[in-house]
Amino acid sequence: METIMLLNNTLEYIERNLHTAINIDDISKVACSSRYHFQRVFHSLTGFTVTQYIKNRRLTLAAEELASTDRRIIDIALKYGYESPEAFTKAFKRLHGISPSALKKLNGKIKAFPKISFQISIKGECEIIYRIVEKEAFKVFGTGFETTRINDAAYKEIPEFINKIFKDGTHDRINEALGNSKGSLLDGFHYDFKENGTRKYMMGYEIPRTEISDEFTILQVPKLTWAVFEGYGAMPDNLIIQDIWRRIYSEWFPSSGFEQVEGPCIEKNFWNNKKHDKYKCEVWIPVKTKSINW
Repeated sequence: METIMLLNNTLEYIERNLHTAINIDDISKVACSSRYHFQRVFHSLTGFTVTQYIKNRRLTLAAEELASTDRRIIDIALKYGYESPEAFTKAFKRLHGISPSALKKLNGKIKAFPKISFQISIKGECEIIYRIVEKEAFKVFGTGFETTRINDAAYKEIPEFINKIFKDGTHDRINEALGNSKGSLLDGFHYDFKENGTRKYMMGYEIPRTEISDEFTILQVPKLTWAVFEGYGAMPDNLIIQDIWRRIYSEWFPSSGFEQVEGPCIEKNFWNNKKHDKYKCEVWIPVKTKSINW
């Protein structure tokens, strides 16, 4: 309950400071959280980066002022942090689909982006199965691409990418380098998280002692403590692993004594029977004990 209260306090802080410069470090302090963990939780719960949310709230209030007052566009642009009318117009049109001047002249329609609030929803779902693992530094190799959580694009792009590397033979070549059979399941690595919501995703595996072809990407993973979550389902079923991700951020982190730290997040898949139609999946998230309670 305290976690939700602190998250809502951050939203109130943002609302009070929409007319001034807002620093994510300051927002994180209101949440009693590290900058890194706060941004991961906020993005996972809302679907928006912190920067996106602030920008959309400012543009909503700016549109309301344009529609209801006779203030000049330049004055409103400066009030909400834009250094020029051109930058303001570009951002305004991207959200509302109409320019500020057209809104004033035509009294057009605008999109309202309301203030968010966080609430706890107790649904009586099954328990979350997890363990804490200490793992030494290791290297992985594989192939990947850059994606984003914005508009849930990653949920569409990652399955498409996996299908692609199965079809073009890359998945088999990684297994060959490992000495595995072609049908063996590889791990998925989410890493290089950016504040704008982008990240890199790679399908691969820990590097064996053999030489690795230059065609593959190498990722170095430091020594970390991991929270490892389990799920079981039929193949193919991306909803199982998506549900694990959802529950980690909406249920486990708010009630646990841990917070996320910088490092890759890993998805591991294992065949759960000889028919290869059921599987076990794991989500590995790097964590540390919270320095203070939320």
